[in-house]
Amino acid sequence: MPVFEYKALNAKGRAANGVIDADTARDAREKLRQQKIYVTGINEVRGTQTKREVVKNEKGEKQVVVSAELPTVVQATGTLAIISAGVLLLQLVLAWRGQSSSSLDGQAAADAITPVRIAVTIISAGATAMFGYVILKRKTWALTVTALFAVIEAIGPFSKLVTESDYLAGLFALVYGSLAAMCVLSFAKMKDTGTSEGNDKIQNLGEVSSFTRQLATLLHSGIALAQALNACIEQADSPGMQKVLRHLREQVTQGTDFANALETCPGYFNSLYVNMVRAGQASGQLDDVLSRVAEYLSNQNRLRNKLINAMMYPAIMLTVSVLVVILLMTFVVPQITKILIEQNVPLPLPTLILVTVSDFMKSYWELMIKGPLIAFFFLQGALQRDTFRLGWDKAKLKMPVFGDVLRKAAVSRFTITFAVLLRSGMTALESLRIVKKIVGNRAIQEVIQGVHDSIVEGTDISTPIKKSGVFPPVVGYMIAVGEQTGELESLLERVAHAYDEEVEIALTRMTGLIEPIMIVLMAVVVGGIVSAVIIPLLQMSSSGMGS
Repeated sequence: MPVFEYKALNAKGRAANGVIDADTARDAREKLRQQKIYVTGINEVRGTQTKREVVKNEKGEKQVVVSAELPTVVQATGTLAIISAGVLLLQLVLAWRGQSSSSLDGQAAADAITPVRIAVTIISAGATAMFGYVILKRKTWALTVTALFAVIEAIGPFSKLVTESDYLAGLFALVYGSLAAMCVLSFAKMKDTGTSEGNDKIQNLGEVSSFTRQLATLLHSGIALAQALNACIEQADSPGMQKVLRHLREQVTQGTDFANALETCPGYFNSLYVNMVRAGQASGQLDDVLSRVAEYLSNQNRLRNKLINAMMYPAIMLTVSVLVVILLMTFVVPQITKILIEQNVPLPLPTLILVTVSDFMKSYWELMIKGPLIAFFFLQGALQRDTFRLGWDKAKLKMPVFGDVLRKAAVSRFTITFAVLLRSGMTALESLRIVKKIVGNRAIQEVIQGVHDSIVEGTDISTPIKKSGVFPPVVGYMIAVGEQTGELESLLERVAHAYDEEVEIALTRMTGLIEPIMIVLMAVVVGGIVSAVIIPLLQMSSSGMGS
């Protein structure tokens, strides 16, 4: 959920400021107005690393507040990344001076400072500084790229420390290794505290589903909430989940509302979870609602695992193919071409191309790894912009093979979530607001917002879905029938069940299509490399026999 910083006046006319999470700036103003805080200025902080706490307001009532506090380890990681950028430039300067000294002595430098190497180092330094800046701006997704960059930069200095006992290089390796380690610690900190970067997603569906089912069973047996939480703590396997449950038990024993306590752990319990618990408490059927939530989370976890398992085989095939090509191009091909060049064998065009590519990969392997990482970094930055994200999500739904699976999975998630919320007693408007947050695709979010606006204007749900071009037409017609018969929840569940089966069929078809394509592609690439090597060998053999 987005976080907004605000300046305001309270009921006594005194200046007030702080942060609050809400879907839009208008919703944030409305929330604050209900607390008798009148906004004078407000702006959104995208992707803020938030911390939620339960505090008492002026009336002594407990409420959840949001702060924009960035964990210390993340602050240190961003600062060290910027320092590492300066270290990269220092390494370049020292290498340049070392090469100049070697040239004065009449000796060739071991590592020539080529224009390409200078450009790669400067680009790497600039990128690393950007990573640090973005981390300090609370964009924690940059930690992944920063960690990989740090590992790549540490390889060269560490090898010099081991082979040449170069302690200065060892100091450089220590800086980069520390940066990589701090990135890992930052990830661990985020997972341990259960914080969320505004994406309203549950980090571990399996853990939360298991806890929810256990809690529902215990409450149904008549056990008090605090005691039930205590039993769940003993059953929890991961330290992070145990810490979260202890926090919940502490809040509940202090008299905090259970839904408000859940809201302080956004990485474990999203808005759907919190609002359904709140509805269950209001209706006095918390155990039944929790059972429904547990079943929903279990189904979502099962669907996600199916998607992951379907992509696992193509990913393994692609990884093996890339490793085989790298092995051939960096170790096998240079040895064979060296023999051919020593024998003065004329190289045909395919072999010349192969030698050129092999030399480039050996000389600039660092650039080949860093290039995609930098591209990934800029892609993540662009996805933070609503316009680009909307176009990106629309393009994903139109992809030839994967788009069909993504569309059907999104339809299944939308329909089952909408049905579960309606069955829990929520209004259609409130249900749509929650579904919009968790659907995971901006194009579908736009359609859901249109449905929400249509209901506000007094029209039905099905019409904007039929006209969207995103949802299949059958979904709109099924919803229309559900609205007319008063069985909307049942029909939504049927649609979700049907599309779950469609997802399974599409995944099977996609896997069966990708497998032969990957095999053929790998055969063509490896066969081309082998052919480019064998042709001059055969020429050399035939010329030897002829002489």
